Amino acid sequence: MKKVGKIILCAVIVLVLAAGGITWSFLPHPLNYAIGSIQPVGSSLSVVNAAEDEVTVKKDSEGDYKILMFTDMHLDGKNSTSKLTVGRMVESIQKEKPDLVLLCGDNVTSALNRVRCRQLGKIFEKLGVYWAGVLGNHEGDNPMSIKRDEMMDEFCAFDHCLMQKGPADVTGDCNYSLNLLDADGELAQTFYFLDTFDEMNAEQLAQYGYAPDESVYDGTKEDQVEWFRQKQNDTKEAFGLHPSILMVHIPLPQFQTALDEGAPFLFGDKREGICCSGFDSGLFDAIRAGGSTQAVFCGHDHVNNFGVRYEGVLLSYIEMSGYGSYSLYSRGEPEETWLQGYTALEIRADGSFDQRQVRYVDS
Repeated sequence: MKKVGKIILCAVIVLVLAAGGITWSFLPHPLNYAIGSIQPVGSSLSVVNAAEDEVTVKKDSEGDYKILMFTDMHLDGKNSTSKLTVGRMVESIQKEKPDLVLLCGDNVTSALNRVRCRQLGKIFEKLGVYWAGVLGNHEGDNPMSIKRDEMMDEFCAFDHCLMQKGPADVTGDCNYSLNLLDADGELAQTFYFLDTFDEMNAEQLAQYGYAPDESVYDGTKEDQVEWFRQKQNDTKEAFGLHPSILMVHIPLPQFQTALDEGAPFLFGDKREGICCSGFDSGLFDAIRAGGSTQAVFCGHDHVNNFGVRYEGVLLSYIEMSGYGSYSLYSRGEPEETWLQGYTALEIRADGSFDQRQVRYVDS
């Protein structure tokens, strides 16, 4: 009987530990960051107009636009990397005092992330800084995550969020444009944001000749490309032909094509393969035909931070921002070998811009 009792006791202990582990996995895991202690930066922008797929803002003072771009923060809330990532972002915003912050996807990831989405919005409210951006391939991919459209609803509920879900009849959850007017009310730059989803489904794999069990990254769809074409025309009719910038999470295939054809690096390094979309949606053709897009910015590949020029268009990675990247932090890799940081743009009234790739270790 004693032996049976020990077996039962061991089984109970195992069940308790298993239940505890499952419960821990299902907890909301809020960001471990003192949001209430954040000192505000304030805003130099005013919202002039907002529609389902377009927002127009005006700079309240003279001078260039300063924009900070962060990508792949992967705020899962379960470990110290999220706290460090948020802290670095907040410190950078307080130091740089940008007019606008842009997030390039894989922002809030993992399970039960509604609380973390709200916390991210509260951080920008405390800072008093306007923000926008796109979703990445890891937003909503966890079975216990809120859906992508729900995430957009959470973000868009905040006063300083300029993100829009976009037209209901266009595929995706974040297809919209953002017009930046200078202090005189003249258009300085238009940003276009397009959803690139996560991985191709079985139908797409068959359509583009991939094996059914292959894992291939998705990209923009035909109706998104058509929306982008039309939106460029609408902007041209309203403001004339002005420079624009496109932001997506997953790189366009032209990032790889540019390197295959020998395009030299303008800056940065390639430390891993280019995990671009597995098909060409025609988006780059639309970019070339529109004649306004001077740059495409993406994230996704955590240890690439280079830029190349291809057929007159800058194709650039944003400096990787999350400390959970490839477990570099948890493995104790020296930060001097990482790329963690952000990308800064200084946009002049004529739409031309200067770009800085900022690494936290150097700042």
